[in-house]
Amino acid sequence: MKTLTVKLPQLHTTQAQIKCEARRFNVLCCGRRFGKDILGHDLLIATALSGKPTAWFAPTYRMMLDTYRELEKLLQPVITRANASDFRLELITRGVVDMWSLDSANTARGKAYARIIVNEAAIVANLQSAWNEVIRPTLADFGGDAFFLSTPRGINFFKTLYLLGKDGGEYAAWHFPTGANPFIAASEIEAMHTTMTERAYRQEVLAEFLEGEGAVFRKVREACVIERPDTPGQHQNHSFALGVDWGKQNDFTRLRVICRQCKRVVDWDGFNQIDFHFQRDRLKVLADRWRVDTILAESNSICEPNIEELRRDGLNVTGFETTATSKPPLIESLALALERGEIKLPQEDADELEAYEMKTNANTGRPTYSAPEGAHDDRVIADALALKAITSGLQILFEA
Repeated sequence: MKTLTVKLPQLHTTQAQIKCEARRFNVLCCGRRFGKDILGHDLLIATALSGKPTAWFAPTYRMMLDTYRELEKLLQPVITRANASDFRLELITRGVVDMWSLDSANTARGKAYARIIVNEAAIVANLQSAWNEVIRPTLADFGGDAFFLSTPRGINFFKTLYLLGKDGGEYAAWHFPTGANPFIAASEIEAMHTTMTERAYRQEVLAEFLEGEGAVFRKVREACVIERPDTPGQHQNHSFALGVDWGKQNDFTRLRVICRQCKRVVDWDGFNQIDFHFQRDRLKVLADRWRVDTILAESNSICEPNIEELRRDGLNVTGFETTATSKPPLIESLALALERGEIKLPQEDADELEAYEMKTNANTGRPTYSAPEGAHDDRVIADALALKAITSGLQILFEA
């Protein structure tokens, strides 16, 4: 008789503990790189190999596709049919693995499963309705079980499920930081601690549930200590970059010249309700005074023509398009520099920095950053762009 072998990664002690202690509905809140995907694969495959239908739910199509490819590779020896269009794997045991993207949970209506995995549950849009109205009914035929696996993302329905698990009954819940994975070196965790904001570290590594809204920047007053601009003579043989946040009518254009060696804003300017031609002239005066070698400027919508004109005048300008994807790391880098005392800013920036807010998108669980309603964030963005200009290797790229 031919023997077929499915090779799965060995579970570490904590993963095995979860598998042993599982009840019907299970919630794992864990830090990044804990190994939740490996645990989820193991749980799903065990049930499918026993001849039962299973399903894996992911927040997005891309995340679902990545897992489909991983499971197809793991189960290759026992697959009788792999349907890449339906994302369905049928096994020689008559077990089934279906893959679903929760971009649209309704596509799973009418299915029946013995076990389901909801991966990255904290960032699933409308998780509560997806679970109660679509996913939970798929378990009725088999009396099936469910596992919600995720790093936390604010206070949302994933935390509600976690608290149900802490109360017992049909639910079980576990909380483990990244360090519970014995295959992650302690030095890696320490390195993350030194390069992440305190909030990000607590959420992503320690797996803490944090309030979804609040102030972004800490230690603002310790950083915003510069009363007046420096002079070039105070920074002999230093090099400088310039961050630019454009404005014209209600918003201000803000310029921040920063010293690479000191990580200190040495000069600044701000103005609004003047023609872009005069704004560019003001910028050039500041850039010439400090012999700025790199300018990083907001490039959204009406800003691009300004950048083109400055380039025609021989200035080293690159654009930064502020999007939902690019803005969070830009802001978080400034927040980290403030927390670590690595940057000094003008006193006039303090109030705007302290008022700046982070909110959590109710559908995606992802953070969004902005000034309070009716307030401005031009100083914040100019400071963040100036910092990025001296920490992202832009000078080297331009000189190459």
